[in-house]
Order: sequence, then C-alpha cells, then structure tokens
Amino acid sequence: MDFSDDLPPPCVNDHVKRRSKKRRTIRTKHLEELISTAIRAAHVARDKGFYIVSPEAIQCVEILRHMRTLPLNARLISKTDGLRVLLFLSKNGNPKIRSESNAVIDHWKSILQRKVH
Repeated sequence: MDFSDDLPPPCVNDHVKRRSKKRRTIRTKHLEELISTAIRAAHVARDKGFYIVSPEAIQCVEILRHMRTLPLNARLISKTDGLRVLLFLSKNGNPKIRSESNAVIDHWKSILQRKVH
C-alpha cells in the first residue's frame, strides 16, 4: 500500500506513558482516617502504660512518620482538624509519640509558612 506525500504518517502509539513528576496531594478523607487511627492507637497505648513499648504505640509512631512524608498543601492542613490532634498528641505521656508528633507539627508549620511567603 503506497502512501501519498501529502498525508500524515500513520499513527503509531509505541511511546511509553509517563507519570507526571508533579506530586499530588492526598485527599482530606485519607488524612482524616490516618489521624483517627493514630489517636485511637495513642489512647490504647496510654491505657497500657506510657513507658511500655506496645504495638499500639508503635502503630501510632509509624502513622505519624507516614504523615510527615505525605505531600500536603496548606489548604489540606487547615481544612482538617489534624493540627489540633497533633497538639494533643504532643502532650502524650509516651516519649516516642510525643517527639514524633512534635516533628510532624514542625513539618506542617513549615508548609503553612511557605504558603504565607
């Protein structure tokens, strides 16, 4: 089959679709579920004792570490009730939960300050 010179070349879709390099923010519902799970785990860990390494305390710390790595924007932080919960967790008796929640608060404050400037 001959193609004339005035027609465009045949369409061949052999390129690989690439993901955008832009980081997407998570949804509000997902962040609220993480916050709810962390607060429940912290309450159970508190009932077991402050200086006891319980699975619930480890779960709460892991969730807080995950929250620190999430791609968030200032609107999502201010829209959820997460900062109030983190301030509550920063007064927790468990030192690991307390220090990790303070680290998340500092990270979120830096995100909020970037929006202002």
